[in-house]
Amino acid sequence: MEVQCPTCSAKFKVPDTVSVVTCPYCGTTFHVHTGEEAKEEHYFFPPMREDPAGKLLKFLSRQYGAPADIVDARVIEKNLHWVPVYFFYLHGKASETVEEVEFLGIPAGSPLKTLLMDYPFPVRGKRFFDEAMVKKGTYHEPEMKKEEAETIARSRLENALKEEAREESSHLGKPELEVKFQGLVHYPVWEIAYEYGGETFRGNYVDGTDGRVIRAVYPLMSEARKKATLLGSGVIGAGVILGLIASAIYSNAWGIIGGLVSGIAAGAGIFSKGSVSRRTVSEVMRAGRGNVYFRKV
Repeated sequence: MEVQCPTCSAKFKVPDTVSVVTCPYCGTTFHVHTGEEAKEEHYFFPPMREDPAGKLLKFLSRQYGAPADIVDARVIEKNLHWVPVYFFYLHGKASETVEEVEFLGIPAGSPLKTLLMDYPFPVRGKRFFDEAMVKKGTYHEPEMKKEEAETIARSRLENALKEEAREESSHLGKPELEVKFQGLVHYPVWEIAYEYGGETFRGNYVDGTDGRVIRAVYPLMSEARKKATLLGSGVIGAGVILGLIASAIYSNAWGIIGGLVSGIAAGAGIFSKGSVSRRTVSEVMRAGRGNVYFRKV
């Protein structure tokens, strides 16, 4: 049968036997036959069945300069964290052309709170809280009140509207803000440590719902560092040569300066990859939100 979400008005199909559903678009949980929102405000995401360490090492094997046999690294620790996250549905409108809709999760505690700030939590998949499930890992209580998280969500929505209005050179009228609490969700995140080449690598985190690598550290092979150094030097050298040619053509020093600056700028990124013995990477492609781990890598 087809049902309609009482929050975002989206229509979607569910089995006839289902009585309570969660909207796949905004995350609202409601009773199918009455349209009333479910009073339960505590949920969890069930962890995946796949081995998170296997997901981590397979991802690392595809990274620049990673050892070919890193998939055989010895896993020494696997800890499942249940991180408290306040979920909100945000809808704001400031004019006919300035409108924002977002599903936002705000980490409310645990040592992973900073790491997961601005993390693109999924909308689908949460279930009513099951205490038996979360006893299988380290359970973290919220350190932030719901009201404080709601203030953060409201500020986030207001700033998004201001930014959109500025980009469109549109007048920002009095915004209409809807900040709807979707519940407290305990989200599974795996913390993994492994050994390779006599060294221990900690600080690796894997999304417990789908295996996305949130953050990982791996050893950069010496051959890769040498190649990066040579390539970076070559890019800078090419910039200098092009600058000399430009200076000779236009009979001034700006050509060499421009070539040197552009060469250094292009080579700096290459040098940064090859100048370290360990690299930190993330599979989560989310840029511009302020969290360094979720910028494009």
